[in-house]
Formats: sequence, C-alpha cells, structure tokens
Amino acid sequence: MKQTNQRDAIYNIATRREFKASALSGTSTATGAGKLDNEETARYNEAVRGGANYFVYSYSTPIAWHTPAGWYAVTQKFSVTTSRHQNYTRRAISEHYRDFTNGRVNFCS
Repeated sequence: MKQTNQRDAIYNIATRREFKASALSGTSTATGAGKLDNEETARYNEAVRGGANYFVYSYSTPIAWHTPAGWYAVTQKFSVTTSRHQNYTRRAISEHYRDFTNGRVNFCS
C-alpha cells in the first residue's frame, strides 16, 4: 500500500486508490467495523455483503465506503483527528461526484 500525505489522500479517495497516510487509509479490503456504533455497523455489514469495493479507515474504523450504488459517509461523531479525516473524505467524495453542469453533489444514502 502506498504511503502518502493527507493532502494527497483526498485525491486517492476520490479515485479509489489504495493508500496509507498516517492513521487515514483507503483500501479495497474490508477489515472490520472498528468503533462504529450498532447502526453504522449494520450499514457497514450490509455494504460488505452488497459488494462494497473501497473503504476509507481512520485508525481501524471505517468512515466511508463505496458500493456499486455510490458512496456512504458515516455520520457518527469521533475524535478530533477522525473528524478531520471525515472532512477530508467528504471533500474527496464531493469532488468525485460533482456534477459540473449544475454544481450538485450526489451521495448514496
């Protein structure tokens, strides 16, 4: 897995490339639900069963994943560092889904 800085992580997330930037990483392998609460863990498990093909982790907790239907970003609150990682991830997803004809951003619910 390529070691990278967090600035470049945004690009890697948007393009779904594997990377590791300190405690933030992106991978095509599901490695567990980490510290997700029960509701988010159920969503994560459903995504894994449904063919999720890319996961963004902060430490060992998935904070977003990509499925054939699109992206899902976890809404659960975490530490300051993980919140920063969530912001990077949302920015990357936004850049990935930007519709330049009308400025809309589409998210998977």
